[in-house]
Amino acid sequence: MPSSRAPLGRGWLLPLLLPLLLGSGSRMQQAQSHAPIDTSNERYIHDLTGQDRSDRLYAARTLRSRLRVALADSERREGTLRQIDALAALDDFELLVAPACIQALASRNVAHHCAWILGQLAYEPAIPELEAMVQPGSEANRRAQRKALDALETIGPVAVMTP
Repeated sequence: MPSSRAPLGRGWLLPLLLPLLLGSGSRMQQAQSHAPIDTSNERYIHDLTGQDRSDRLYAARTLRSRLRVALADSERREGTLRQIDALAALDDFELLVAPACIQALASRNVAHHCAWILGQLAYEPAIPELEAMVQPGSEANRRAQRKALDALETIGPVAVMTP
């Protein structure tokens, strides 16, 4: 018994997909026309000292991760470009990020990240603020107090009362 429908050829798919293909090209052009996202340390420093709680936390995590990479790369073979870049990044962290971290120690959600950053940088101007965090009656949470205590031990011998 012969079928009443004619078999479909290869050309039936093109008219269906043509509007989709033409439409997606304009979407790609729109996506590419947006301004690039700023991922510089300066942006994260600004976010670290800003008012938005989630931006502060994301900035602290990002800066901590970048410091961890810079510390690891700084211990690589002498004179490599990667090591030189890492040492320059550590200088930038000490000049720009450390003062912002001292200011951000007052924020409960990023205090432990900032205490870790300050300890890894062995940033001596942060000693008074870190000591205040570990004193009894401090508003810092236990995790932040532990990180502050670790930072103080890293920076140098300091007589501190543990909570």
